[in-house]
Amino acid sequence: MSNVGLYLGTFNPIHNGHVTLAEYFSKLSELDEVLVVISPQSPFKKESEIISDKDRLKMAETVFKRFDNVRVSDIEFKMSRPNFTIDTLKEFRKRHKYNKLILLIGEDNLVGFNKWKDYKKIIEIAEVYVYPRDTDQRIPDEILSNNNIKLVDAPKIKISSSHIRELIKSKQNIDSLVPKEVLKFFKLNN
Repeated sequence: MSNVGLYLGTFNPIHNGHVTLAEYFSKLSELDEVLVVISPQSPFKKESEIISDKDRLKMAETVFKRFDNVRVSDIEFKMSRPNFTIDTLKEFRKRHKYNKLILLIGEDNLVGFNKWKDYKKIIEIAEVYVYPRDTDQRIPDEILSNNNIKLVDAPKIKISSSHIRELIKSKQNIDSLVPKEVLKFFKLNN
């Protein structure tokens, strides 16, 4: 049994910020491993903006294979859509015998965390580690004061997948923003 950090997202595409955060979390002494969970569809994103599931999974597996304790999971591909975090946590509980589940999310997600499906149950099932992200909005006190939510001193990432998609559409250079494996994937697959 182990403590696992669940880093959920569409990773559309994976960028250097994702890699930096996965590496940071993989080095925390309280985590035995980090699972990068590729989401097929976020309830908050339009499906037309998403690179195919298979391609995002392949990119993630290629990028994260260099880390000893970072693995990629397609568990959400086998679940009904749209995927909700609470359902994913329950599925992990059902399938695996982890000591502790730790949900890894950006600070910007805390703003509306109390609107997530069964958010109180999420906090019961998992600890929530929050990495810094730029947000102008106020995080609700009931969220900030919860003992199962921990702000961590992770690197602050200023890269976003949506910005990278815009750069790709306008045929601008993304070489410094994504891992070399992602660049190679894009070049091979146009």
